Parts: sequence; structure tokens; C-alpha cells
Amino acid sequence: MINLDLYKLRPFKSIMQNSLWNHDYYPELPDLNPQGTIDIGRFNGPGIIRTIHLTLNIEGNNRNELLRENFLMINYDHKPYPSVYIPVGDFFCDSFSGKSIPFASLAMAKRPTNSLFCYLPMPFKHSALVKLVNRTDKKVTGYGYVTAEKVPKWEADNAYFHAKWINTTVKLPAERVPLLNTIGNGHFVGCHLTAISACPYFTENQGICEGNDEFFVDGSSEPTCNYLGTEDFFGFSWNWRKLWYDNYCGTTYLNDEDGVTKLACYRFLLNDPIRFSKSLQARINYEHELKNRPLQQAKEEGNGIVQFGIVAYWYQENPINLENA
Repeated sequence: MINLDLYKLRPFKSIMQNSLWNHDYYPELPDLNPQGTIDIGRFNGPGIIRTIHLTLNIEGNNRNELLRENFLMINYDHKPYPSVYIPVGDFFCDSFSGKSIPFASLAMAKRPTNSLFCYLPMPFKHSALVKLVNRTDKKVTGYGYVTAEKVPKWEADNAYFHAKWINTTVKLPAERVPLLNTIGNGHFVGCHLTAISACPYFTENQGICEGNDEFFVDGSSEPTCNYLGTEDFFGFSWNWRKLWYDNYCGTTYLNDEDGVTKLACYRFLLNDPIRFSKSLQARINYEHELKNRPLQQAKEEGNGIVQFGIVAYWYQENPINLENA
């Protein structure tokens, strides 16, 4: 995100940590071995993580293993549980074995060289520990760095960055797609979604695009924010149609082949986060699309199965265990 007060002097101290590339200035940097874990950022607070960069390779070059079986994990303030634990590809919006197009948003970016960047700020009061977890039986190589700033004091209105991955299979239109269910004070700032379906009525993502993205704030019985069309929530209209991206929204992968439909898209609510003071429940609900023919055909024939992979990004007053969200 653009730092609008970049011209002002601040009593901050810039710090960073490199990882993986042990062929240069830091030969002591550990390898990411099979079934191994390494630190890629370890900082004492108060401070703010500013950038996370990774460019990774895996033995055999199976990029599905690389991007879905290597996880980014972040723990704050010496908590025993992570507040971020997500496959690397999904976290950085690089889907389907790295086949997503290169893109640049204000929050995330993928360069043509498979370099991945996250620019979302991550404040921490006492400590931040950023790890890579290799859940494969192959060695991972590459280069990474995490930049941060030490700040003079913890501000009372700071919030902790969280991200959760949901991997679920649902049958549309009857079943709802979960996005987030958390208790506390915070704001929802984005979502990355992948969808896979062999339903013949969902080609070109017809039907998949027609859910209502519902956000129930502080226990409300009706949606406080309700986007009438999943593709509209992700910044598009009348289906996704073409690959395209900007600072806030993007469709980075579309494919209909051998009877299987695949989709990847992101949305960052940097100007209009969904704020809550007590709780937030978010979901995609298809039950109101009574006139959508693809959904009704799928319902009549008992089809409509879609596999979703979803990342929810949000800030919350205190670091929480992802099992409680």
C-alpha cells in the first residue's frame, strides 16, 4: 500500500531478515529440507512487518506440491498458536500450480519470474515469528526476505493481521460457502478464492458466480453488507469472462477443459473494509438465486458440486487461534 506520509521523518528503525539463499552473503542460512521448518522472519516488538517476499523452487519442479504443501505461518507475541497458517500459493494469490497470471495489487503481487510479494502491514506488540513449513518429502530452495520497522511504542488502536485458509467442497445451491466466523473487534480486508467444478451447468463459471456474499456484523440477523453476486464482490459483472487485475480486484485464472471449470480471483477491501466490534460471520449464500437456470438445473439433477479454496484476510484487536475463526 502507498505510504501517504512518506515525506515525514519517523523515529522508526528499519530491519529485515533474509532466508534460504545461502550462496552469497549469508552462507549460514538454513535449507528448507523435506518435512522441515525454517524461520524467515523473527522480530522483537513493538514493530510492524512491511513486506514478505518469496521466490521458491522444489526438487522435481512440481509447483502444485510447492504452492499447496508449503505453508506460511505467523505467530505473534510468543503465542503457541499461529494467526496465519496458509499454503504459500493461496496466501499470495498464486493458484493452480502457479498457472495464475502475473499481477500487481496494492496488497499482493506475482512477478513473471514467480516472485511473490505481500505488502499488507502486520503490527506486533512483543514479537513476530514468520516461518515456512515444508510438508513435502522434497527439498525447497529459493530466496526470501521479510522487512519490518521497530516503532517507539504500541498504539492502542493497532490490530493484528490474520489470514485463514478454508478448503471445502459444497453442493450448490443448497449449501453455503463459509468465509469467516470470528469473535472480537476488527475489520475484514480481503479474500482470495479458487473454485473447481465438473458440473456441466457451471461451465464458464455460470452458477458459481451467482452467490450472495453476506457479512453479518456483531450478531445481526440480516446481512449488514450483502453483495448480490459473487463476481460482483470480486469486482466483475455478468460473470468473470476474462483475465484482468487492478489494485483491488483480479481474476488470475479461468479454464474450462475436459469438463472441469476452474477459477481464481481476489478482492482487497482497502478503501471499504468491513468493520465489526463484537463479531463477524461471512459466507456465500446461493439459496436466493431462484431464477438462475444453471443453479436450478444442478439442483434438479443433484449436481452442483464445487471445491472451494478460500483465504480470508482480516485484522483483529488481539491475535487469535485460527481454530476459533
